[in-house]
Amino acid sequence: MVSRVPGAAVSAERETLTSFPAFYRHWMPRLTGYLRAQTADGRWVEDVARESMLAARGRWDELVTCERPGIWLFRVATTMLRRWQAKAREQCTSLDEMVDGDAGTGLMAAVQGLPRRQREAVALRCLLEFPMTDVAAILDVSEPVAATHVERARRRLAGLVRQVEAEACGERAS
Repeated sequence: MVSRVPGAAVSAERETLTSFPAFYRHWMPRLTGYLRAQTADGRWVEDVARESMLAARGRWDELVTCERPGIWLFRVATTMLRRWQAKAREQCTSLDEMVDGDAGTGLMAAVQGLPRRQREAVALRCLLEFPMTDVAAILDVSEPVAATHVERARRRLAGLVRQVEAEACGERAS
């Protein structure tokens, strides 16, 4: 699948292929930011990011020839995180063990509260500014489906922001 991306973005990604260390420096902060938006458990973020980079290192000869290696990296990381989360859910004996009271506040907590597909799509599109075609490729869905997930997430987040603002105004009035 060939995606339409502004020339600067393509050249920036191509520059990350000069060496694996350059690839790592370019993508690791973006990958960990994306993963943090997906889960409140920081241990998973670091582990999944490292495992994804190890997989990239193992396939470096193939990735060097890829047009968009970032898509491959994010797809691997997304799949890995889903598997880790599923395994954790199987190991939980109650819902209380799954809920972390310190999940964070504000927008990040709201993003983490979204359904999985919406959370993934909005993080890729709005936080990391991937083009919609890349979001669809990473999530392995069609472009219209990816756009639907992003739009639903945006609507839900807008509603949460309005609710927080209304509560804040109510507290000030009291």
